[in-house]
Amino acid sequence: MKTMIPGNISILLVDDDVDDQEIFLLTMQDTGTGVECEFACDGIQALEKLGEGGYQPHLIFIDINMPKMNGMELLTALKQNPRLGKTPVYMYSTSDQKEIVTKCMELGASGFMKKSPDIEELRREFSSVIDNRLPL
Repeated sequence: MKTMIPGNISILLVDDDVDDQEIFLLTMQDTGTGVECEFACDGIQALEKLGEGGYQPHLIFIDINMPKMNGMELLTALKQNPRLGKTPVYMYSTSDQKEIVTKCMELGASGFMKKSPDIEELRREFSSVIDNRLPL
């Protein structure tokens, strides 16, 4: 699924929960920043999308618990890829246990965001990430 919001920031969300994808999209629309959102349902699908035509988003958000290839496995694969290794990757999960956050950061995550039912809080966090993203 690909959704265009006028602008020039490309974001990939890797999450197997379609409801979370919808919340992500709505929250991105609320940031007031033009973004293009692309979605993958698991790590395997994400790697396929990232291989297609050299697709390279400005930011990647990854859920941790997914089928086929979990978020930490995908993060590891992305950081080992010469083309994608410097792309900022944020883990986006319902779990924010210290051990999980620490492991993600050790694997090269740029940050960790906890999924929240508070859309306004998510909007602020996403806006901050977008505003402070590293240039490619």
